[in-house]
Amino acid sequence: MEIGGEFCFADISAAADGEARVADLLDGWSRRYPVTLLSSGRSAYLNFWLTLRHAGRELDAVLLPSYLCYSILMPFRRMGIRVEYYRVDADLSPDWQDLERKAEKLGGRAAAVIVNYFGFPESGNADAARAIDRIRQTGTCVVYDATHSLLNYCPWPVEDSCLDSAPVAVPLADVCITSLRKALPVVDGAAVVWLGGARPAPALRATAERIDSYFSSRVLAMVLKASYVLDDCGIRQNYLNLYDQAEAALDGELSATGAMSGVSRSIIKRLDVDGIRRARRENYAELVKELHGQGVRRGQEGSRLGFGLLFPELPDGVVPLGCPVVADERDALREHLATRGILTQVLWQSPPEVPREEFPESWLLSQRILVLPCDQRYSAQHMAEVGRVVRQWLSSR
Repeated sequence: MEIGGEFCFADISAAADGEARVADLLDGWSRRYPVTLLSSGRSAYLNFWLTLRHAGRELDAVLLPSYLCYSILMPFRRMGIRVEYYRVDADLSPDWQDLERKAEKLGGRAAAVIVNYFGFPESGNADAARAIDRIRQTGTCVVYDATHSLLNYCPWPVEDSCLDSAPVAVPLADVCITSLRKALPVVDGAAVVWLGGARPAPALRATAERIDSYFSSRVLAMVLKASYVLDDCGIRQNYLNLYDQAEAALDGELSATGAMSGVSRSIIKRLDVDGIRRARRENYAELVKELHGQGVRRGQEGSRLGFGLLFPELPDGVVPLGCPVVADERDALREHLATRGILTQVLWQSPPEVPREEFPESWLLSQRILVLPCDQRYSAQHMAEVGRVVRQWLSSR
């Protein structure tokens, strides 16, 4: 049994008649705002920036959080955009004062990217709303990365609370960017949602899908993994290598207009969005219960071994991407889990471009964080097994 790892075609389960699909979620966005569907989050960032340039916005810098994935940084590096960073605290809360100060210094000639972490809202919603409003008043374009909050009932922050089905209040950000493949069994897919009403220039609308090296490698990887998972056919390392090849190819095939593939569009027309939401929330709650009380504990020879949940509470409307924990011996825990068929993620290793001396909290978190799987593929029994293996490792230290 394998728990975690990349999605494959075996993970596509069709929604029952009358149930909402993921495609309905995206269609709902497009009825309110202009939406561009692209092949990847990297392409989405490139498309957003070039669209603003085409509209005459004089932007020469971007403010990024000190805790981020290199794939957010990469499109700006490719374009030669000046990158500055603002502080993110150890609990993944943005330092709003630092962000405001740096946005004001840049005088409206920058975009500020706010990243959602694991689906959970930024701490202090009222403070966040006031801070984002002040940042926008400087003329800064506020971009919200909702890749981790894609399935939330409110994927982006709004001025007021949301109804159960969709965001209804005024969005706080100007633009939302989200990638689909982190949470769903799709080959590719990302969206740029123009919350401020801007419309992409005709030259920057999504073009026909591209059957490139990334697409070919990932499709084959998803086929081979499905055969392995369903029928124990093939060699595991073959599909793992192909997933790695696909990721490497994505960095070299960046396009501002590459469209989401027809394969992924077909898949999201079948996925039960509410079933996925329900399963993720139930699994997260079960995993929290399994790990409750597994905080800082005494290790061998009296040493203190740090371990804990980053988000011990599950707020209403949150659909977690995974279950992030922090551990002093993160790599040893990850290896222990892997030998027992539980595959985890490190989200993220801090890119070397982020100054370690200026942002020690982010660097330290990147050395300790581990994301346990709790997605829609699994059940309470799977979460019990993950919890049991983690507790076993902790008791052995």
